[in-house]
Amino acid sequence: MAMASSVAPHIIFGCGGLGDEFVREDAVRELLELLKESGIDRLDTAALYPPSDIGASQRLLGQVGAARLGFVIDTKVKISMSGFKGTLEPEKIAKSIAESYGALQFGDGQRINVFYPHAPDVATPLKDQAAGFHAQYKKGLFDKLGVCNFPADMLAEFIDICEREGYVKPTVYQGLYNLIDRRHEGSVLDLVRKHGMQFVAHSPHGSGFLHGALTSGQVEGTRFTKGNIMSTDARRYDSDKNHEVIRFLDKALEPHGISKPEVALRWLAFHSKLEPQDAIIFGSSKIAQVKQNVGALRKGPLPEDILAVLDDAWNIVK
Repeated sequence: MAMASSVAPHIIFGCGGLGDEFVREDAVRELLELLKESGIDRLDTAALYPPSDIGASQRLLGQVGAARLGFVIDTKVKISMSGFKGTLEPEKIAKSIAESYGALQFGDGQRINVFYPHAPDVATPLKDQAAGFHAQYKKGLFDKLGVCNFPADMLAEFIDICEREGYVKPTVYQGLYNLIDRRHEGSVLDLVRKHGMQFVAHSPHGSGFLHGALTSGQVEGTRFTKGNIMSTDARRYDSDKNHEVIRFLDKALEPHGISKPEVALRWLAFHSKLEPQDAIIFGSSKIAQVKQNVGALRKGPLPEDILAVLDDAWNIVK
């Protein structure tokens, strides 16, 4: 059973739904006001977001002046939905960050907080990638370099190149992490700790799978709906063992009157291998969901009997 921490990691709001679920400027302003009231001032976006209207997330953040309102903004290099090869060539990194700057409408002295490669590019030599990011860092266009979902061997080689060549080193690692997907525990997290990096966990609810809609078959209005552009990503958890875990949690949590989404978020914040200097990204499609997620985190660590249930659930799926 994981030892509880009473201090939650930093909380970041994921802006993948801006331009899809939040499409009007007034709705985005309302969202940002709620986040500010809740003490959340860091946003995560990407040149790709949302896939249904590529670039709209950054545009909306720029149009409402999110940076001028005091939010720090992380973003990622533009990738193609059809593949990632060649996306981290130095000239493409330069083009992407210039476009992000234009869209985000930074004021004087403002810049990107963390700039990430969105996904590994196996076609471009890592040395070229590192040089490309360093060139933009030297221009003062971002504060920190991050990496997303690099496997341990690639992360180790990338850091080694940066140290050897005197390039800016990554200080942030963003990766999947939730109740049923703990792939980065072990070699990746060991490297993150060794190099003093911040681990930023995304998909705390398993792309919505941990809400239970796919298991129950009640997918209308969710990202699991047939034809939804995010369906393929969300269905990564569509396996017999994972559905068994959902059914087990439904039954085991019912007497406690606590929802799966709340349990998933509180487990990640207080009982996983995350530490207070790390961060969690959560996204929400509705204002009410933002309030629920913030409220869940304020409740702190889970009771011991719930943790015992989660240990049994992990034994099913691991």
